[in-house]
Amino acid sequence: MRINYILFLFLMLSEALYADGGNIEIYSNYPGGNIIVESIDQDSCTVKLRQDLRDTKPWWFYWNFKARNIENKKVTFQFPNGPKDQNIIEVFGPALSTDGGKTWKWLNPPEPRKKNEFVYEAPKGVNEVQFAFCIPYTLKDFEAFAKEMEGKNGFTIKPLCKTKRGRQNIYVEINNNPSKKKARVFLTSRHHACEATGSYVLEGVMRELLSDSPTGKALREKAEFFIIPIIDLDGVEDGDQGKLRSPHDHNRDYSDNPIYPSVAASRAKLLEWSNSGGIDFLMDFHSPYIGSKSKDGKNFSINSVIYLVGQTVSSIAKEQKRFCKILEEANSSPLPFLASDFLPYGKLWNTRKTNTHITACSANLKGTKFSSSLETPYSNCRGVQTSPENLKAFGACVAKAMLQYLNTVDAK
Repeated sequence: MRINYILFLFLMLSEALYADGGNIEIYSNYPGGNIIVESIDQDSCTVKLRQDLRDTKPWWFYWNFKARNIENKKVTFQFPNGPKDQNIIEVFGPALSTDGGKTWKWLNPPEPRKKNEFVYEAPKGVNEVQFAFCIPYTLKDFEAFAKEMEGKNGFTIKPLCKTKRGRQNIYVEINNNPSKKKARVFLTSRHHACEATGSYVLEGVMRELLSDSPTGKALREKAEFFIIPIIDLDGVEDGDQGKLRSPHDHNRDYSDNPIYPSVAASRAKLLEWSNSGGIDFLMDFHSPYIGSKSKDGKNFSINSVIYLVGQTVSSIAKEQKRFCKILEEANSSPLPFLASDFLPYGKLWNTRKTNTHITACSANLKGTKFSSSLETPYSNCRGVQTSPENLKAFGACVAKAMLQYLNTVDAK
């Protein structure tokens, strides 16, 4: 009887500890993690945080952390140190994962949203949740894709360079028939570490390119591909902002003397192709600034649409507009794309006069026919929530448009 009583007390105590879950803990020591904890009030379940800017100046908005011991708790997460007029949380709230980053969704907070604050009530059985400004894409995501594609249709991974922090960066080469003269396609992503949507779109392009679909087969027959999936590998893995680095970020490094090894390797390949016939198609995949909702459901800011960034070289700007029309017609993904969203040089923020970003550098090289960056919103694309699935689906449509564009170049 005494043993049963002791067992009963033990079970009751265990249940109490399980229900309480212990003190809330916040951490970010994993790939892509970024957070500074200001305070945790365990009684009110209120956590005050701020993003770690590191070498970014003056300000940027990326953050990514995990909260532990939150089961059955309603936790308020606040970012009180942001600029007064700026929300540091995306339109559909934070991205969150309850299964260790395998799947993601948007919290989608109710309207009106509280600026720089969100609330999450963890259900029973969920004791740890990862929250992030956007749905992350780190090296492990690319490696999972690469393992799936290993040995398929000419997919080859080769060493690119050693990064400043000692990591081995890589590039992807796809060229089934090296002896045949082909169009040259140069694709890159993550010149800015925080801009994860670009990686999902680029993966979608590669999936279509490597598939046995008519588009994939025709592209591999028509072109050779040089692809750098993650330019700023250190920044992506360490959870840096990447944008506005001091003294300059990776996409302002295409000068005669690059300071980042991956940019030096990228620029060397650009020059090699330029000096041996030119570049037929270059696309650099990005994410824009923080998005916003449309008041009327129709008119969206430039940060909530997919758009190409216009070049100063008039002949290439003309080709960009032509590609936009092709892409609009080819797009069958859930994410809307309108050719009219093209951002010409001289409009809004697109007024840079230097040639030290990759698309301007390549646009000014001899033999370049097409060079553009493609901006894909973090969460809100004309009212549609982004996801890994629909971003990849859009990437497949980019591949289809690329093929149609290259075919029209041949036909000229």
